[in-house]
Order: sequence, then C-alpha cells, then structure tokens
Amino acid sequence: MNMPGLRTMMPAHVAAVLAAAVALGTGPETVAAQENPGILVSAEWLAEHRDDPGVHVVHVGMARMGGVPDYVTGAHALEYHDIAVERNDLITELAPVEDLVEAFRAAGVSNDSHVVVVGDPGHVSARVFMTLDYLGHGDRTSVLDGGSAAWKAAGGEVSAEPATPTRGDFEANVREDMLVTAEWIAERLDDPGVTLIDARPDDEYTGERPGRDFLRGGHIPGAYNLYWEDLTRDTSEEIATLVDLAEVEARFEEAGATMDGVVVNYCLIGMRASYTYMVSRYLGYDTKFYDASWNDWGRREGLPLVTGRDRR
Repeated sequence: MNMPGLRTMMPAHVAAVLAAAVALGTGPETVAAQENPGILVSAEWLAEHRDDPGVHVVHVGMARMGGVPDYVTGAHALEYHDIAVERNDLITELAPVEDLVEAFRAAGVSNDSHVVVVGDPGHVSARVFMTLDYLGHGDRTSVLDGGSAAWKAAGGEVSAEPATPTRGDFEANVREDMLVTAEWIAERLDDPGVTLIDARPDDEYTGERPGRDFLRGGHIPGAYNLYWEDLTRDTSEEIATLVDLAEVEARFEEAGATMDGVVVNYCLIGMRASYTYMVSRYLGYDTKFYDASWNDWGRREGLPLVTGRDRR
C-alpha cells in the first residue's frame, strides 16, 4: 500500500506502527479508521483520506481580515477570532472553554471526529491544533502541512464557500496542566529539565524591538531562540512545509530539549509559539504553552530578562 507523503512526515515510531499494519494486511480504510495519521499530514494524504468516515476538515480563517479566498472542497469554516480573543488586557488568548466548545461544535466537530486543520500561514492552523490539544482532542487532530498552497499544488479541489456542517456534539476534556503562567516559569528558571523555546524573530528575542511599545525588550532567561518560520521550507511554489525532520530534531536538541524533560513555548502574543508547540508535540516532547507570552512577561517589572543573544 502506498500512503504518499505520510511516512516521511511523521516520527519514525509512528511510521513503524503504520508499516506494521500494512505488513499484517490492514487495508487503507482500516488504517485510516484505526491509526492516528499523525500531527502533520501531506496534501496527498488528505486527498486520499478526505472522505474517510470520521475525517472532518476544518478550514480556519479570519473574516475580519478578508476571510478565506478558497476553501478545501468539503471543509467546514472556523473563525479564528472565535477561539483567540482578548482577555485580561492580553490579546490572542484562549477563549473561555464554553466558547471554544461552541465554536468547534458550530464547525461540525464531535468527539469521534478526526479533525484535519487547514489554515494560512502555518501558525494559524497550529493555533487551532494547540487549542484542540488543550481541550483534550489533540490525539485526534492533524494539520495540513503547507496549508492551502500545498493543497492546490497537489491538484486539490477548492470552493468559494465552505461546506455547511451538521452541528457537532464536541465535549472538552480540558488539560489544564498544558498551560503555564509567568509564575510557573519563574519558579523553574534554574531547572535543567525545563526548556524554553522563544518563537519570535531575532530582533524581538534580543530586545532590539520589543514587539509592542509598552513592553520591555529581551527574552526570558534561559530561553532558546527558534523563530517559527525557520522551521518551514519555502519551495519554488511558495509552499511553507516543515523542514527536514533531522534538522528540526537537531534544533530542539541544541535548545536542550530531552524526552524526560518539559518543553515550554512562548512568543509575543501566542500565535507564533503555537507552531513550535505543535512541532514539539510532533517530536514527542512533553510540551507546555505560555499563552500570555512576552505580552505578559515583558510588562512585569519584577520578572527577570536577558537582552542580546546570550541565553543567560
């Protein structure tokens, strides 16, 4: 059985599970139904499995910024600003759980759905993955690597309008321990088992540009700078897919990440860190998310920071 684009886009242990299923004679429909295809899937995989029972494609967009020009045919719409809101004077925060549940139900999601998220750019779809992971549905959520551009390049059908969903019956199983606060991080700044990933560009990390005028410039002590776009590959077709897996693993190992430790992701407001969060989970790390990010840490005078490129 050929599953295009899938084996090369997931960690070896997951690919081995699929290989074992193939060796036992398991057909593609059974594999699709019984095996989680992984956090990242290719456009070719989606084309093959889009109509499988249980697969539910959600296309996320921002209506306030023009919406989605073309939907993956059959995909259901999710408004980004229904799940990422302003709370406590912080922007791009997780909406209250009841509002998140309602947004996903309205998009047709149920607990037995395997959700495939399409969104552009990559940190938008990653934000949806992070949100569903927080709600306890991460093991049944995948993201289309390369987004709409990859889908179109693969010859996928698009539509001007989303599909009309049947309302879902999604129920959350909230993972409160997935989110961390400034206080949680501050207590663990000297803990070698905690790896901080700063997903901002270099000038924000160093403090040259704080990101917002009222914030202090710099980064959390010990944080490793891994700009989220450095994890994506821009091809001649301008399709931003994840770079070679060995390169990704090397960057996280350089940051100090270990399988018996914890990886904490942050950025300015929690969008870009959603991508490094997703990749951390993809690599198999115990992963947490600082949603308030530098928008919170950078305004609190009592919290330490480092400027320049030194980590400490």
